[in-house]
Formats: sequence, structure tokens, C-alpha cells
Amino acid sequence: MTTPSPRPHVMALLFDTDFNRPADSLVYRHLDGRLFTDEEHALLRDATTEEFQAVGIHVDDPEVDVETAVREMVDLLMKYAVDHHEALVPCMTHEDLMKYDRLSFTIGVNSGRYAPRED
Repeated sequence: MTTPSPRPHVMALLFDTDFNRPADSLVYRHLDGRLFTDEEHALLRDATTEEFQAVGIHVDDPEVDVETAVREMVDLLMKYAVDHHEALVPCMTHEDLMKYDRLSFTIGVNSGRYAPRED
């Protein structure tokens, strides 16, 4: 049987969890500083990805292929990089800007996915 998600008692605990802790710490606390009980730690370990995501916690999905994720990230960033070139220019070195312009043109012309910039 599957666990229904989100479960209200787990969501209540997650919303009352202080996630600002050292990365190497396994100790969780409530927002008011109280330590979790053993039962609360067990609930947290049993929380689903959907429950963590519902409270805004980013969870690694091991089923996502890294190469696919990289391609999706590049496509996502390119939408903004091409449209907002002028916002990127102050952050770039001259060499990076030259390379960016060359690669943007190549991608735009050869893939047909990105329209060339009009400066």
C-alpha cells in the first residue's frame, strides 16, 4: 500500500523544523530550539520527497539522469542568457564575452532554437 502524501502530521513537523543546521549534523531541532524526539526523527526519516518539496526543501532525485538534467539546465539558462544579454555583460570578462557571443551565434544559427540577438 502506498503512503498518502502529504500527511498532515508530517507536514506539521516539517514546517516546524529548523533546517539551518551544520551540513554534517544529524541533529534536528524545532523552530523554537527544542531537540527532536526519537519519534520525530523517525517521522522525518519517513517523510516522502513530495512532503519535503511541499515545504520548499530541495531533494535530489536519483532517478533523474545527470546528462538530461545538464541539458535541461542549459536550455533553461539559455532562454534567459540570450534574452538578457545586457544584464550579463557587466559580470563577464572580455574573453568570456567573446566566447559567449561566438557560442550564442553558433547555437542560434545551427539549432534554430534561439533567435540571434539584435543589439
